[in-house]
Amino acid sequence: MKTILYFVLSVISIVYLLCLAYLNINPEVAGTIGTILGYVAKYGGLVIILAFAAINFFGNPFKIAFFILLVVVAILYIVTAIIPGPFQSLFGIITG
Repeated sequence: MKTILYFVLSVISIVYLLCLAYLNINPEVAGTIGTILGYVAKYGGLVIILAFAAINFFGNPFKIAFFILLVVVAILYIVTAIIPGPFQSLFGIITG
């Protein structure tokens, strides 16, 4: 059961970091998606950290593959925060 919870939280963490990276690339997301991404950016990290802390009392660290994937996505987030321009041109996003 703990392994399944760690798997779910690891996937949610990766999706959270991908949402943050997308917001770095295209900060002017409009509509419902923009609102949802705004809430994810504000509160997602807190929820994930609290869930990991709660489950950590009951289990061991998760598999190394998801840890490596999490590190790669975290690096992607940092790179898109520092230089969003190349990624904007890569995906054809024009910000005004």
